[in-house]
Parts: sequence; structure tokens; C-alpha cells
Amino acid sequence: MSADTGETQLPISEAGVRESVLPYLRAGWRAMGDDVPAWLFFWNACLLLNTSLTNLNPSRPDFAPTIIFPMGVFVLFTTLRAMKSKSVRFPKLALGVPVAMALGLPTINLLWHSPSPLEVSTLRSVYELSNFLWAALLIRYFWKREKTLLAFFFGVGLFYGAVLENGGIVLGFFDEQNLGATMVPPFVAPVATMIGWCVVLGMGTHLVWRLREWLPSLKKSALLSGVLVGVFATMLDLQIDPIATVSGCWVWHHSLPPWFHGVPQVNFVAWLCALIPFAWVMFRLQDRVGVKDAGRWNLRQLGAAMLAVPYALVIALICFMTTTALLEGVTGPSWNLLATFATTWLF
Repeated sequence: MSADTGETQLPISEAGVRESVLPYLRAGWRAMGDDVPAWLFFWNACLLLNTSLTNLNPSRPDFAPTIIFPMGVFVLFTTLRAMKSKSVRFPKLALGVPVAMALGLPTINLLWHSPSPLEVSTLRSVYELSNFLWAALLIRYFWKREKTLLAFFFGVGLFYGAVLENGGIVLGFFDEQNLGATMVPPFVAPVATMIGWCVVLGMGTHLVWRLREWLPSLKKSALLSGVLVGVFATMLDLQIDPIATVSGCWVWHHSLPPWFHGVPQVNFVAWLCALIPFAWVMFRLQDRVGVKDAGRWNLRQLGAAMLAVPYALVIALICFMTTTALLEGVTGPSWNLLATFATTWLF
């Protein structure tokens, strides 16, 4: 008791409370800043869930379970970070807070949401603009840490993604005419979707670079590292594509049967067959030219990476043709589209 006031004195002053809490807040803020690409999985997952529940007309609560895929990547990453990273000061907090957020925010959104449907044209515009927002966040992140990674992801990665995105349209698998706001001739794909490849490559590769730091055995296998990049990026696509398809961001060829919430199976096959070879080739190149994970690329090394893109594209094409032949047969819709293209344009 205080002799002057008779009031009970708290053992810790308000300033003392702030001083005891601030280190944890600083650690949490630093964790988000250190791994922005990983947190993009989290924020994308939450925003896409809310879009499914509130912005589509009619709403699509059946899309809600797809949040498991990108959020699972985020939880795996934060769990390994808490368990393996030597820079983590408060392991229990580093594990508990992200996992609580990953479970809590979607649960709140599922229990309390109100319809606020958007016009289809508005949804498409939001999708186009959002790709530039995510790209800007990654550009800022890599600019502060290693500027040459911008040339890698937004140079080499953009070249690779532009070939893939425009190639899929030219081959007839889908079209993106509804995304006309960022269409720039002579490309048949909008800039927004081409930039999207830079974003998913940056997000997935960053996660694997960090895992290779914490799991040294992973660094011994360029193939396994490449597989993880492909799987992580495809987990995000499993949530994005149902929404993008139902809103008409891209329209699939009528011969491709819906497989996952209206999205053809060949889409996810193509993602894996495209991303894994690219990442595998680049991890092998890193080892050969002596670039460390998340390290500096000089002009000669970037030139070597650009020259390796056609090699990765050939491997991707072989993987795609082989996988679709096994899944659909050589008379399936994917091979029929390839045959139609070949007979129309090559002969």
C-alpha cells in the first residue's frame, strides 16, 4: 500500500510493461520484415478467402477450403524458422503467433463476413492491379537486401514467365482477353500476368533459400530444391485460379474438362512442369558459377542465367508432354490442342 494515497502499487510500472513487451513486438516486426515473401503467402491467402466469401456474386464458400494450400506453406515455413533459425530470439513466440494468426484470421472471416459483391470488371481490375502491388513489395524487399536479385527475378524470371504465359495463349489452352488494361502489343498476354511469374518465383525461391539455410541437407539437392519451389508456388495457385477462372480473368479452352473448382487439371500440371525445371536449372547454375543463396549476381552470372532459360524451357516442354500423355493419353485434350497448333502453324 502507498503511505500517501493508500492505493495498492503495481509491482511493474506502465513504463516497465512497455519495456517488457517492446522486445517481443520488435522481434515480431523484424520477423515480418526479414521474410516478406513468406508473409505474402499469408496475406494472399487471407485476402483470397475474403474475396470468395464476400466479393464474388454469388459468393463461393466452397472455395474457402483452398486457403489450406498457401496457408499450409506459410505455417510450414514459420514452424521451421522457429525450430531451426539461430536468429530467432523467442522460439515459442515465433511459432505461436504466426500459427495463431494463420488459424485465427481465417476463422474470424468465416464466422463474420457480409456480402459486398463486386462487378466482374472490377474484380478483374483488382486482380491486375494486385499483381503490381505484390511485385512492388518484392522489389522493395530485394532492393533493401540484394539489388541484383531484382535483375534475376524481374529480368531472367520475367523472360521465362513471358514465354510461358504467351505460349499458353498461342497454343490455345486459354485466353486472357478480359484482362485488357495491361495488354501491350505484340504480346498476347497482359503485363500483369507476366509480372505474376516474377512474383511467384520470387516468393517460392526465397522460401527455399531460407529452408536451405536451416536444413543444410536440402542444399545438396538442386532437384529437391526445385521441386519445393514448384510445389510452394502451385499451392498458391490452387487458391488463386478458382477465383480467377470464375471471374473470367482467363478463359479455358472448351475441350479442357474442369477438374478443381472449374480449373482444368492441365493448369496445375503446367505449373509444376514449368516451375520445377526453371528452379532446378537455376539452383544448379548457382552452384556452378558460385552464387550463394540470396546472394549477389554479377553481369556475367546473370547472362549465364538468361542463356539457361531456353534449356529450362525445353525441359519444361518435355515434362509437360510426358506428364499429360501419361494422365490423358496422346489423344487427350492437351495433346489435341498441341496437334492443332502444329498442323495450323508449323505445316
